[in-house]
Amino acid sequence: MSALSPTTRPWLYALFPFVAYLLSWYYNGQIIPLLALSMMVMLAWGVWVWWPRLRAGLPWPRGFLPAFMALWFIWFGLTLFWSGVPYSSWFYFWVLGSLPLGFLIWVTMPDAVQERAWTWLWWGAVASAWVLSGMALWQYYTWMGQGVGWTGLRPRGPLLDTNSFAAWLNLLFFPLLAVYFAYDAQRKVRFLGRQVDLLALFYLATIAVVLLASFSTGSRGGLLAWLCTIPFALWGFRRQAGAFPRWMMIFGLVVLAFLLMNYAKGYDILGHLAPGYIDHNSSTVARGLMWISTWHIFLSHPWLGTGLGSYFLYYPAYRLPGELASAGTYAHNDYIEYLAEGGLINLGFLLAFAGSLMYGLYTLLYKAGKSLNLPEGRRLEALGLVLGVFAITGHALGNFIFYNLPLSVLGGLFLARAWRIYGYHGDTAPLLPRIGINHGVIAQGVMILAVVAASWNLLADGATFALFSSNGWLNKVIPNSNQRAVFLLRAADWMILARPLATQPHVYLANTYLTLAERDKSLDASHRKLLVESALQQYRQSLVGIPRQSGVLNSIGSLYLTHGALLGLDKTQAQREALLDWRKGLAIAPESVSLRNQIAQLAYVQSGNVAGAVAFLRAGLQRPLFPYPRSNLQIDIALTQWRAGKQGAAKKTLMQILPENPAYTPAVSWLHSLHNYKSH
Repeated sequence: MSALSPTTRPWLYALFPFVAYLLSWYYNGQIIPLLALSMMVMLAWGVWVWWPRLRAGLPWPRGFLPAFMALWFIWFGLTLFWSGVPYSSWFYFWVLGSLPLGFLIWVTMPDAVQERAWTWLWWGAVASAWVLSGMALWQYYTWMGQGVGWTGLRPRGPLLDTNSFAAWLNLLFFPLLAVYFAYDAQRKVRFLGRQVDLLALFYLATIAVVLLASFSTGSRGGLLAWLCTIPFALWGFRRQAGAFPRWMMIFGLVVLAFLLMNYAKGYDILGHLAPGYIDHNSSTVARGLMWISTWHIFLSHPWLGTGLGSYFLYYPAYRLPGELASAGTYAHNDYIEYLAEGGLINLGFLLAFAGSLMYGLYTLLYKAGKSLNLPEGRRLEALGLVLGVFAITGHALGNFIFYNLPLSVLGGLFLARAWRIYGYHGDTAPLLPRIGINHGVIAQGVMILAVVAASWNLLADGATFALFSSNGWLNKVIPNSNQRAVFLLRAADWMILARPLATQPHVYLANTYLTLAERDKSLDASHRKLLVESALQQYRQSLVGIPRQSGVLNSIGSLYLTHGALLGLDKTQAQREALLDWRKGLAIAPESVSLRNQIAQLAYVQSGNVAGAVAFLRAGLQRPLFPYPRSNLQIDIALTQWRAGKQGAAKKTLMQILPENPAYTPAVSWLHSLHNYKSH
């Protein structure tokens, strides 16, 4: 047995990517330990697959796609070096890079285990289709029983976004459809005959539940992606024996699923696809405004972009006044977000990926039976997998798709399997000797160092999240609050050494030092000064990994204002430093009401320029503000006017709040108080 033909059980080769896929389900860009575990499993799988290949001098699969995926993954890594927010980009490097990484590992697996490993992974994917569909239907009927209105009756499975969930179901639907057609056409019995084939019936039932789940989401983008992809399936499956009655069965299930899952919503999705509705629908209009803002981000950073995953940090400064329908986390168009975050090169890679899918479809639709001599069953299998990835790539024009970790992981694996069927033509001669590396152990050592370094950082990031972002579990482990505080201090000290770019440990230490300086009355001035200086240093250090943190800049400004004397600053210098940091924070987050009010009070009111303060505060109303923050800003304007003795102007401002936000308690209570006082 050669180095490239291991004797290890093939199911183990499928277990690693399947576990990575399962761990990714609930990540949602937030639960960092899940990302860390998923990617560490992926890296362990890569080490196992590449170890013997490196020993043999790294023979590489021939063809465009493996080389392209390697360059794409390397490009994602290079962007970390010029990202404006390197710590945030690190996480998105893994999310976006999991697609080319999963592809590269799968296509380089030994030939001896490819087919059998895929059988195991395929049945895992089929099981996941049932689980995801069950989640969707359970959410749908539970919410309907709770009286949730039709606008909220949109299952999202384990994701935070229903449109991305619909894309996930499309990714699974087309491979299932292809395998069903391929299998059922091989049977020697007449379609819908008396003899029941349990496996064909199982595939048909799986397709049915996926269709029910897909239509339950009410996703326009998912439906349009499905409608744009199904013609390719019709054309590709046309030569199958009994294709027409099978298609009639499938479309019967489609109609039935659509009727059942849209009945409770009054079939509103049909009206939502009308041109007039799309032109005026708030979510669609918001997308257009977001794309304009994203284009402005690109124009401000045209060459290399702002950094992977930095969109939500830059978007507040570019948000247009009419856009208040989104959280501002993603651009809802992966292509333009790739452009803003990585420039033209980044977009070029994504477009090349989409082009490679189009070429794969062309190959499987027109060339597979001629130049490739593929058996019909394998052609259909590969076509279904490519169609699934094609559907989510098209859906990415209107939603954030590849920023969802499970979609990237599964998309890379599906495309890798398809390429091994239609595009694999053997391996090249070993590459390492051709570049002067004659001992594979050198490359193996470099790979181990890279994997250990990446895993170290991922572990540190997971621990940072668990200890400083979501640490409610720690209350049960260490009930004593003092012991818990001491433990977290020590953990933060260790974390800033293990992962200097992590922001939360620095902020935690800064807050702790500042609290001690303010509350411990036994400290003398020198010790209190040392604590304040340490807090300031930690705040500054937390900005290294993610500079665009308006909250940290707010804290720094407040520190200067409160403890400027301890730092050797006179009152004017302290106020100047505070205003400088507050203005930096406001530039990052122009919607911040607290920062705007603090600047207004310090820069204008304290110098007697009340009119300037009111004008500065009113300028914030021109920014895109959600209803409640907008009312907060208006109440700050009224307070400023009242304190300046302009009671009439304050009352007028209060009256302006009520038409927009009638239930805003501070304004209502204040007006009631004024009315009662006047009556008295």
